[in-house]
Amino acid sequence: MNPAPLSAAARHWQALALLASVLPQYGRLPAWLLAAVAVACLWCLAPVARRVPLPGTFIRVALLAAGLAGVYVSHRTLLGPEGGVSFLMVSAVLKLLESRNQRDAFISAVLDFFLLATAFLFSQSLALTLYVGVASIAIVAAMLALQQREGVGVRRTLRRASVLVGQAVPLMLILFLFFPRLPPLWTLNLTQGSARTGFSDSMSPGDISSLSESTATAFRVEFQGPAPRASELYWRGLVFGFFDGTRWSQGYPMTEQVPLPPGRALPDWVAGVEEGAAPLRYRVILEPTDQPWLFGLSASRSDTAKVGLTRDNRLVHREPVFKRLSYDVASWPEAHVDPEELPGWMQRQYLQLPAGGNPEARRMAVRWRNGAASTERFVQQVLDWYRDERFFYTLEPPPLSEDRIDDFLFRTRRGFCEHYSSSFVFLMRAAGVPARVVAGYQGGEASPMGDYWLVRQLDAHAWAEVWIAGKGWIHVDPTAAVAPQRIEQGAAQAAEQRDYWGESAGGALRHNNYRLLKGLRNLADYVNYRWYRDVLGYDSERQEGFMERLLGDSGMLRRLLVMGGALGLVAGLLMLWALRGERRELHPLDREYRRYCQRLAKRGMVREAGEGPQAFARRVARAQPARAAEAREFATLYLALRYRPAGDRDKVLRKRLRRIARGNFPL
Repeated sequence: MNPAPLSAAARHWQALALLASVLPQYGRLPAWLLAAVAVACLWCLAPVARRVPLPGTFIRVALLAAGLAGVYVSHRTLLGPEGGVSFLMVSAVLKLLESRNQRDAFISAVLDFFLLATAFLFSQSLALTLYVGVASIAIVAAMLALQQREGVGVRRTLRRASVLVGQAVPLMLILFLFFPRLPPLWTLNLTQGSARTGFSDSMSPGDISSLSESTATAFRVEFQGPAPRASELYWRGLVFGFFDGTRWSQGYPMTEQVPLPPGRALPDWVAGVEEGAAPLRYRVILEPTDQPWLFGLSASRSDTAKVGLTRDNRLVHREPVFKRLSYDVASWPEAHVDPEELPGWMQRQYLQLPAGGNPEARRMAVRWRNGAASTERFVQQVLDWYRDERFFYTLEPPPLSEDRIDDFLFRTRRGFCEHYSSSFVFLMRAAGVPARVVAGYQGGEASPMGDYWLVRQLDAHAWAEVWIAGKGWIHVDPTAAVAPQRIEQGAAQAAEQRDYWGESAGGALRHNNYRLLKGLRNLADYVNYRWYRDVLGYDSERQEGFMERLLGDSGMLRRLLVMGGALGLVAGLLMLWALRGERRELHPLDREYRRYCQRLAKRGMVREAGEGPQAFARRVARAQPARAAEAREFATLYLALRYRPAGDRDKVLRKRLRRIARGNFPL
């Protein structure tokens, strides 16, 4: 490494490399650390460094102590993902401030590579991967700037850096396909404690409507065979059994997994499935939620590790879902849950109501139930009432008073799905009918290629389940009685209707934006889906399947031989390409000088290895005096044009040099 001071261009490239490596982390880093990065990048620039010298050893030690203290105060630790990345960033900043020669700058660039790689601890998206590729070019360009002479343009440096990074891509692809798959570092729960868009373990009016304004992806579903209609897709996630007059919550904890005997498709409390009946099979690809609950259709089970079934007919994961999770599900749409008898503790839970409040709703429910011939007739009477009265479905309902059910049913009559499911379950319980609120998602949207269904946060929904003796838990959606377009068309299509979302111009504008960007958003989601399935999902099982299709054998020896042969072939091709590229990248003046030397060699004057233009010209003048003037003029023109800044007369001088090289002397 050259101990000489760094050039101005090298310092500028250093600052750019650090900024490029920090950019993916800006959203999770403390503000003081981002400010320190900005100050360090400005400080190391040549114009600033000449006026304010870089800090000495004492100041750098003080800055290190302050940085460590800041990291500890911000993260309460120097370890872990966030603390460790911040500590690494402090190190990169200080190394930048002490870079005075090539060795220091090279180490700084290596730190930038490590810092850039830490972004994959928190995300492995396609957009981040593409960005890392671009940022790698910037860091390689900073390393090239250390080896280049002053005056090399930015475009040429970036082109060389892009070539170097591009040469590594084929080798990377071969290692990706053939090298044995190892668990990546990001299988750790690095996002634990971070906020996620999704459901909470309780519900009150307004919670789901806030989700329904988001177009973020909730999960994707791959069906094995034809998919049901969108109106039949009710993705259960949570069951709320306790009501305090304001909020619904889960009540008694029922999150423990229910063990199923070997060979059993469903537990004993699920009946009505004919022996040998084929279930509806599908795979759910769930986005991180930081919660243990999963989503699936009714009467489902899963054989995926750590996935179990709860007593209230829900799928749960043994641990919170901190990263994207795939799990296989089998569902029996014709099954009946708890058809014969409801356990006493479940009856008490699903009949629970507060001691007081909402007297009008209570009286109406008792009166209607006493006048109905059966529970089914009572349920239908309530649904007909929702349908026939002036109820409206809107994302912007008016505020409710303390007696929320009465205020909604008899005065405002404007609400979202949680208003209708909450009021319906209240009426059922007030009449002595066990009922519960179910929250999840309804519907979905087929992908542009039709190979999966996309469920977004705007598909969030709440509905009801009523227990009827002999039939078990019956699915009832009071929202369908008021806004059938929400169920039949799905939230994405219904979002295009102004009256569905309310009368405000803001709501209409927001959802018209969804309509305008729908095609682009769906295409982007499809690309991300294929990235996750084909790249991030390329695990050891898929690798073995690929090896068997390609080689007929997934054995390690054959795999290593094929990988070694492919690496050797690619390396050889890259070497040949690099040698040809080196000849193609010869400077135009150097080509003319080579042509001139080749012409003299034919006349007995061969330039020796390492012999410079002036030394060669002097030897030519001594050996062949007739060519002395030609040799001296050519050497003078070549050195003047090749190693000095460009001038106004360069075009004329270049033309003269080319003519001499071709033997046109004197002119």
